[in-house]
Formats: sequence, C-alpha cells, structure tokens
Amino acid sequence: MQRKNRTVIAVFLAPAVLLYLVFIVYPFLSSLRYSLYNWDGVGPLKDFVGLKNFTYILFSPQFAGQFWRAVYHNVYFFVLSMILTSIIGLGLAYLLMRIRETASRWLQVIYFIPMVVPPIVVAYLWAMYLEPNDGAIPVLLKALHLNFLNIAFLGSEQWALPVIAVITAWAGMGLPILIFIAALIGVPSEVLEAAKVDGASEFRTFFSVVFPMIKPTFLTITTLNFVGAFGVFDYIFIMEGTQAGPNYATDVIGTLFYRTAFGGFGTTAQGMGLATALAVLGFIIVMMASAILVLMQKRASADL
Repeated sequence: MQRKNRTVIAVFLAPAVLLYLVFIVYPFLSSLRYSLYNWDGVGPLKDFVGLKNFTYILFSPQFAGQFWRAVYHNVYFFVLSMILTSIIGLGLAYLLMRIRETASRWLQVIYFIPMVVPPIVVAYLWAMYLEPNDGAIPVLLKALHLNFLNIAFLGSEQWALPVIAVITAWAGMGLPILIFIAALIGVPSEVLEAAKVDGASEFRTFFSVVFPMIKPTFLTITTLNFVGAFGVFDYIFIMEGTQAGPNYATDVIGTLFYRTAFGGFGTTAQGMGLATALAVLGFIIVMMASAILVLMQKRASADL
C-alpha cells in the first residue's frame, strides 16, 4: 500500500518536476556554461576563458564600478521596498483588521487593483503624471503653491531611483497586505484578550504579542521583496530607458545585464558570455540572501 502511494505521488509530481528541470535548472546550467566563454551570442562556444568573466566583473577598473553601483541600487531598492511593503503594508493590514468588515474588503480590493494592471501601463501612467510641464502631479503642486516640490523627479539623479522604488512598491502593495491580513486572522483571540486583561496597550499588544506570532510571515514578505528588488527591470527600463538615466542613477543589475548582452540600445548581441556571468553573480547574491532569510523564518516558526 505504501509503495502504491509513492507511485501515485511520483506520477503527480512528475509534470511539475519536468517543467522545473526544463525551464529553471536547464537554463541556469546553460547560463553557467555560457559564462565561462568569451561569446558574442552568435555561433558555437569556442573561446573558453574560465572565470575570467567573473574576475572582470568583480575587479576590473572598467566594469567593477558599474557592477557594484548596480548592486548598491538594488539594495537601496530593497530597503525602500521593505519599508513600504513590509512595514507600512503590515500597518495597513493591522488597521484594516480594526475597521468594519465591509469597508475593509473594499479597501483590500482597492489596494490590490494595481497588481492586476500590467507594469508597462503603470510605468507609462506614472511617467505621464510626473511629466515636469503638464503632468498631473506638477500641476497639482502648482495649484497648491508647493513650487519647491515641483522638480523633474524622473530627471533628477537624487530622486529618480527612490521615486521608481515607491511606484514599484505601490503597485505591489496589495499582495503583502492580503498575506498579512491572513496571518493576523490566525492570531488566537484568546491571546489578545489575555493581553487586554493584563492591561497591555494597543501598541504593546502589537509588538509583544501580535508581531512575534506573525514574524515568519513578515520574513516571508521580506524574502519576496529581496528577490523582487534584485529582479527589478521593467519599471526602470520603461521610465528611464536602457541607459538607466539620468547618468546611470537608476542602473540596476537587470539594466546592466541588458546593456552588456545587447549593447547600449539593444541593436546587436555583444558580450553575451560576460552578461551571463553577470546574471550568475546576481543569482548567487539572491540565493545567499534568500537562504539566510529562510533560515531566520524557520527559526521564528520554531519559536512559536
């Protein structure tokens, strides 16, 4: 009977495992192979260079500065995303649990709407809203006599990256809120009532009782934020182009990979081996950070 159950399980798992091998494992192993060659993306692999592509990315004066700048921008993107989606998202979810159910459901739908809109639509709309001369936001700022805030956000080296990070977090806020609400629903009401009887304030109840019980969920959202921050490309590509302007102020690993693989304007395949080495390094960074966060999540779950 046990052997039969194993066969049934294997049959059901086989399609998923096959898809995973074809679309995840095989492309990654192929990328790892390409990264060991000086390859322009056309023709067979001939010029084996070993780890030269990796050392060039990490240590060469010509490329290392661009790579570490892109990594810094990805980390910066992650920090802002975590603050907005993990911290503020948790706060909004907690507030939604405190209001009437009908209003809470409507607000959940409103928060989730941007997630079902294609990123290209969201990016173009916000680019139109932020247009310095006739955009909705500059016009509103002028009407409110807040001219000191009327700057070219997407054309500013100081503001372009945080503005795009805020837009990206706003568009993806709905899912973390729903996940946090599901976690908050799972907090036993007896525990909350006991804290109330003991005289704990709302603030103390949240940080001493509620948050420790939903900490694994918080770390899960943080992990997803990190993966998303290091995979960001579409919003920057649409709003700032392949050059990740202004003056590479929004350059991330995704845009750097695009320019390295396809050239500055995507006309020809250039340095595909170097680009795949860059992608492998990005993958390693994400895997290491994700492993640490998953370990923290397991420990938090074990403490409950």
